[in-house]
Amino acid sequence: MEPHPRGAATTPSEPPGWGAPPGWGVPPDPPRSRGRALVLAFVALVVIVAFVGGMVIDAVGRPAQPGSTSVGRSAGVDLRITGAAPGTWDPALQGDAASAGTLAQVFEGLTAFDAESRVQPALARAWSVQDAGRRIVFMLRPGIMYSDGRPIGAGDVVASWLRLLDPARPSPLSSLLADVRGATEYLRGTGPREAVGLRAEGDTIVVELRRPASYFLSVTASPSLAIVSPEMGDAYRSATLPASFIGSGGYVPVAQTETVITLRANPNYWAGEPRLKTIEVVTDLEGQSATELFSRGDLDHVSLGSSPSSVLDWSWLRFDAKLGPQLRRQETFSVLYNGFDTRKPPFDDARVRRAIAGAVDWDRLVAVGGSDNDAVATSLVPAGIPARGEADYSPAFDPAAARTELAAAGFPGGAGFPEVTLQSDGGFGEAIARELKAELGIAIRVEALESDEYFRRLIEEPPAFWSLVWIADYPAPHDFLGLLLETGSSNNYGGWSNIEFDDALERAAATDDLAEQTRWYDAAQRIVQSEVPVIPVSYTEGWALSRDGLLGAAQSGVGLIRLAGLAWEDQGGQR
Repeated sequence: MEPHPRGAATTPSEPPGWGAPPGWGVPPDPPRSRGRALVLAFVALVVIVAFVGGMVIDAVGRPAQPGSTSVGRSAGVDLRITGAAPGTWDPALQGDAASAGTLAQVFEGLTAFDAESRVQPALARAWSVQDAGRRIVFMLRPGIMYSDGRPIGAGDVVASWLRLLDPARPSPLSSLLADVRGATEYLRGTGPREAVGLRAEGDTIVVELRRPASYFLSVTASPSLAIVSPEMGDAYRSATLPASFIGSGGYVPVAQTETVITLRANPNYWAGEPRLKTIEVVTDLEGQSATELFSRGDLDHVSLGSSPSSVLDWSWLRFDAKLGPQLRRQETFSVLYNGFDTRKPPFDDARVRRAIAGAVDWDRLVAVGGSDNDAVATSLVPAGIPARGEADYSPAFDPAAARTELAAAGFPGGAGFPEVTLQSDGGFGEAIARELKAELGIAIRVEALESDEYFRRLIEEPPAFWSLVWIADYPAPHDFLGLLLETGSSNNYGGWSNIEFDDALERAAATDDLAEQTRWYDAAQRIVQSEVPVIPVSYTEGWALSRDGLLGAAQSGVGLIRLAGLAWEDQGGQR
């Protein structure tokens, strides 16, 4: 996304092809397979290696099991799509791609991403960037309402955003607001709520930033910053659908079972009631084959996904006479990386981290251990994101140099190296452990955890060494470099801190010039390559089966499909 010019009022309430109902208009042609922007995306959000954003992955070619009605089409349902049951119905508390993908359909933010990952107006009709990029003023659309008909006001926006910073219950993605003046201090309990640079003035929201943040408009499209009703209570915190749900998005969830979430079109949606009135989000296929269910018409859109190092390769479907024309590559911005706890031995020593990085042949690891969907990561920032340089910042495979680094750190031949656990899904993890044993003589234990426990431990008891897939919340290098590595970020799980790195990010954020941004982000990546707080490993493509005639089902690079913009070609939006 091109940074928005400062000082200019922008974005009329109904730009061509965007503001018209439903949801931003419907494309004139059925969605086609799109070029690769790289990887498995979603909304920055985090996904464990095997989790694949909660999307359903089944065994290819496995025959469907008869007898289950939950995966069959019911009367009156306009669309059936695979998805995920959120871990929480509270957008401020979610921190994973699976939850975000569902919550983005029932809650709306000031802005949203279109299929090209460009920021478009949603609840805000326009905005103005002022004070050399340190202030953004958003103007709400007139007459916007929650699903129950109550008005949405500027105060609701401020209250919704402050929920991410609640010191008693902070969001796992609180760092999305780290650029807001006073936000970090309030979150840490060292500053008052009143000092946070968010205020409502009539139908406008004024955001005061601590630094010019050229990417902040993109941040506002994150599902975490969706607007919630003041009446939202603790019932939304759980994974169980609250009674009398009040949302701000295109759909309202009206029922939830262990296998299906039923969504109904919101008649009070700002863009008009969506054309597809009832959608079923299938969260569990109960052992049946997604491809078989799609073939017989029980599913209309299937996000097949692909986990890094997965043996499942969906590209074969392109050769199937029936399914091939309906197979889509999904735009994605994500990266699988390994991280270190840099606060404790042995990984508080950069020499040890460099030894780990240089002892593994990462290119071969991905080529042999991954699928055709995997590509070697050359940067922590996936390709296709503006201001990403083209240089290769991946570690060089040099076992001799790695052994020298390890010896200099006090572990010659691996002698005396402590027991270390790699928290992983067991995919690349076992291969990494074998190479480190062979090249450095050190033993690494690989541990696989369920997703809830994985995230809890990552936040509360960070492991010494871990693997993680990070999916973009917004398409900017800062979503990767800043959220994952800037000093004090809530998603800097390894606690790394480097003054020169932070300064490079400050300078990149302060300019709208794309070439200048690229120069400073490249400088930051050179520091990462040298100090190795993390190791980028791979990018992964996602795949989907999308029925011919379904319009608007292209996924944005941050992993979202906007259900409010879908329609059937042949019947004006009715199945």
